[in-house]
Amino acid sequence: FIGSKAAYALSQNLKVIACIGELLEEREAGKTFDVCFKQLKAFA
Repeated sequence: FIGSKAAYALSQNLKVIACIGELLEEREAGKTFDVCFKQLKAFA
């Protein structure tokens, strides 16, 4: 969903800023990499 929106924006010569991050609970559980990786995959 977000990946297609970003692709469309880029096709219209717009700049895209991807804001990603984990919740405090995810950080404390050591899941930062997994959470952020999953979020970034949406843009690939």
